[in-house]
Amino acid sequence: MRCEAAFVLVVALCAGPRGTAEDKKGEKPLAPELKQLQGRWELTYHETAGREDTKECKWVMVVDGDRWTVTDGDGGTSKGTLRLDPATKPKQLAYTITGANGDQEFIGIYQLDGDTYKTCDVAKGKERPTEFKTAEETGQIATWKRAKVKD
Repeated sequence: MRCEAAFVLVVALCAGPRGTAEDKKGEKPLAPELKQLQGRWELTYHETAGREDTKECKWVMVVDGDRWTVTDGDGGTSKGTLRLDPATKPKQLAYTITGANGDQEFIGIYQLDGDTYKTCDVAKGKERPTEFKTAEETGQIATWKRAKVKD
C-alpha cells in the first residue's frame, strides 16, 4: 500500500503543477494578427442587413487566445471561437457561437488596424462578403475599438 501511495506521489510530483507555461509548450503560438486582437474591445458601430442598429448593441468583447466572449448591456453573454486568415484579400475570418443548441458558424472578412477591428460576416452557407456592405438578413458589420485601460 505504501509503495502504491509513493508511486502516485512521485508521478504527481513529476507531472508538475497544472496550468504552467511548461504545460503550454505543446500549444502553437498565436498568429500575429490574432495576438494583436487579444484583450477587451467595445462596439462602436453595428449594422444588420443594411440598417444601423448601434444603439441597440451595447457590446463588449474580450478575446483570449482563439476564444471570445461578448457581454451585452443587460449582462447576457455569448462565447465562441475565432479563426483569422490574413493571407487572403480581403482578409477572411470564421467564427462560431457556442450555444445550448449547438454551434452556429459564421464567415466573413475583417480589417485590423491598430486599435480598430472591423468585421463583415454572414451565416455559414451564405456567400462570404467581399466588401463591408450588408444586404442579407444574416449579414452584419461591426466596428470595435480597443478599450482603454483605466488607471
